[in-house]
Amino acid sequence: MDISKANYKSVIDDLDVVNTSKYQPSGNKTYCNIFAQDVCDDYGMPLPSGTCATMLKALKGNNTPHWYSVNYSDAQARANQGYPTIGITSDHVVVIYPSGNTPASVSDLDMSMSGYACYNNKKITLAWKKEALSDVRFYSWYEKEFMILLYYYFD
Repeated sequence: MDISKANYKSVIDDLDVVNTSKYQPSGNKTYCNIFAQDVCDDYGMPLPSGTCATMLKALKGNNTPHWYSVNYSDAQARANQGYPTIGITSDHVVVIYPSGNTPASVSDLDMSMSGYACYNNKKITLAWKKEALSDVRFYSWYEKEFMILLYYYFD
């Protein structure tokens, strides 16, 4: 699949996180990691498998090929260009939505998520409380491995 804002947006929207039963919370279980992994798999740029904590551990230090740490503004910019991008903590993950938005702060990021509730193209403040946003780490897919030198310091 060609990398473009339209294609990335289509993959996210086609999974219909708001209505698809696979992503709805059930009992004490939520499926944010499954949704994020499905988005990236469907786009041909897979995330590490497992729980949020497992994914974060694999991504930390830029140890997963093609996935590199970025700051919040680059996260939105990369998503807007059509590159899979996530926000993650040890207990939650969101897909940064390619809205075209230019964020002035982390609170301005657009995202889609499964979890305690399911949202498509909403603000990241629905995923984490404002005081927890500083703990969110952002990662984006890069075609070229040399990008590690540019983004290593963010992690």
